[in-house]
Amino acid sequence: MKKWLFILFVCVLGATFVLKDREEMAKTVDLNEDAKAIILIEAETGKVLYKENSTESLPIASMSKLMTQYLVLNAIESGSLTWESTYEPTDYVQQMVGQSGVVKLGMSPDKLYSVKELFTAMTVVSANDAAIALAEMVAGTEDAFVEIMNEQAKLFGMKATTYFTASGLDGAYIGKGAGYANVSSAKDVAVLAQELIAKHPAVLEFTKITDFTTSDGARLWATNLMLSGMPQAMAGIDGLKTGYTDEADSCFVSTGVFDGKRYISVVIGVQADGSDTINPRFNLTRELFERYVLD
Repeated sequence: MKKWLFILFVCVLGATFVLKDREEMAKTVDLNEDAKAIILIEAETGKVLYKENSTESLPIASMSKLMTQYLVLNAIESGSLTWESTYEPTDYVQQMVGQSGVVKLGMSPDKLYSVKELFTAMTVVSANDAAIALAEMVAGTEDAFVEIMNEQAKLFGMKATTYFTASGLDGAYIGKGAGYANVSSAKDVAVLAQELIAKHPAVLEFTKITDFTTSDGARLWATNLMLSGMPQAMAGIDGLKTGYTDEADSCFVSTGVFDGKRYISVVIGVQADGSDTINPRFNLTRELFERYVLD
């Protein structure tokens, strides 16, 4: 009897080491794209399927707009804003329109823009002027809105996160120089994405839009190329937000449903392939899902 118990113990112990070895191998397998930070989680449980340098505070560019989305949707939920509320561009936003190299909706001073159009432009094409406009609608000024962003980050336990702008533009774009980049960790961005989707699942109705026509008649296309019908399409992906600045490099927080379960991935500082700063972040995201979700 003792002999059989000993054999059973050895078998269990051996199986444990095999499982541990496989787990360690999965964590150390080289990915085809390089990034400064990565995380992949189950959205509902927060279970981490893969992580790499996931707690370091790094510039996150337009992934910052997840927090802007969250706070705007809070305002709509509370009734302080509606989708039909209108915005008249301020001088500050008009200055943004005049800057080259900044993605924007391009608002005219003599027009009114609805919250729905601004939110769509911010979400789908990453329009920075739209993000600032929404911040002004919620809090009066962008600076006041940023204070709310940072307070909300604390409530979520996002210890590696600091916001300076509602849009995610680095200091060089807003005349403040280095040191004014919004920063966060891959883990914190994943937490924010969890909170956003859990409280405001309607955001996914916007993040899955591939293109829309503005009130001025311009047709604009999504920056997320993994959506259905887009060049890097992957079945199941329905969000969330891309990002790129000189300080942040290429970033992407994605979400998708596979086999009935939602997942969230975050990649920060993805290395460009020559002059291509766009596709590597999608290639890396695809690889994460294929290796750790679909395999």
